[in-house]
Amino acid sequence: MHTVTATGSELQATLATLPGASGAQAAALDDLLAKLGRPQRIYQLLSSRLTVRQVLWCLAQLLADGRVGQVPGTDAPRFVWQGVPDTPAPGHGLHLVSDDCLQLNPHFREILADLVSDKQNRYSQSIETYETLVRRYKIMQSLGDLNHEALLLLGDDALFSLFLAVHGYRRQIVVADIDPQLLATIARVAAQQGFDNIEVVHYDVFEPLPPSLRGRFDCFAVNGFKDLGGLLMFVGRALQALKAPAAMASGYLNFGSHEVPSAARVQEEAELYQTLLRFGMYLDYCVPCPETHVGPDFEEAFSASARRLAQVPPAMRLAACEVELQGLYRAFEQLSWVQMANFPDIQLSPLKMGRCRVVERNDREISRFLRLGQLYAGGAVNAR
Repeated sequence: MHTVTATGSELQATLATLPGASGAQAAALDDLLAKLGRPQRIYQLLSSRLTVRQVLWCLAQLLADGRVGQVPGTDAPRFVWQGVPDTPAPGHGLHLVSDDCLQLNPHFREILADLVSDKQNRYSQSIETYETLVRRYKIMQSLGDLNHEALLLLGDDALFSLFLAVHGYRRQIVVADIDPQLLATIARVAAQQGFDNIEVVHYDVFEPLPPSLRGRFDCFAVNGFKDLGGLLMFVGRALQALKAPAAMASGYLNFGSHEVPSAARVQEEAELYQTLLRFGMYLDYCVPCPETHVGPDFEEAFSASARRLAQVPPAMRLAACEVELQGLYRAFEQLSWVQMANFPDIQLSPLKMGRCRVVERNDREISRFLRLGQLYAGGAVNAR
């Protein structure tokens, strides 16, 4: 028998010795240990709010101690506690909506698998996993936001429009995005599958909202820029697209960063809340929302690295960990999140999904912010 709490304390102490980060938050480590109560793939472990380096180190340590083992005979590497802990894991996993809450749809998996590799090569935006889409769907469903007449998806590189249609959503969906290739892909698949409720519109949020979109929607979801200014441009345009009066209308947004939590991130999040209030809306619901796509090739390589590290003597394991991380970087340097300056000291579950409610839309404040955003974008283009 092993004690999960004791295991967490031991790992906490060793994590503090790793380069690139000052240990780990106890809650993040608890989350990793809680997940391992059931077989977990690498992408699930990487969504535990620990950094890539920390997850690799913890998994190697647990494998070396025999506390965790790889599940045999699975299509992708999965890891789970060996035996039954004598105390339950202190947490229940990061994600408040279980992946098992919706029956996995093989038809959508086929569509997504066919398109993800194409998207990965062409687009720099983040790519959501199937489980993330399930989670978003169930959150919107539980909050009553899948019953509206018209839904605006301002940015849809996650293909949420197709997910909704495959799972029976028959209300009007309008996808507005700057990427013509993405729009063509969505339109093509929708036509092939007979989804006549999806409309695509080529649109740049730094341009005025087209009359065809203004005042047309009951609910929106934005999925575009991850910096604060760009995110708020998306929100501002989406607010202009809501039907009047907009009071009590809902909107969904993602925000966050791959960086390890810091005072600067807390300040940025506070600025987001303050700006939303000036727009006339507030954030009334917020959950973790991983958006980094971890492909099967990376999962296989990461698992192999952890298994090799587990065989290295403890005194040499720290140096060996750096060698393994360098190997992962060289093998996957084409991935946008591997290219980040702080890799491997980044989190792959960086985002939160929030539901906003409109109290009274402040059109004057929204217009002022959007004008400033247009001026800034124009200045940046001229500078180049």
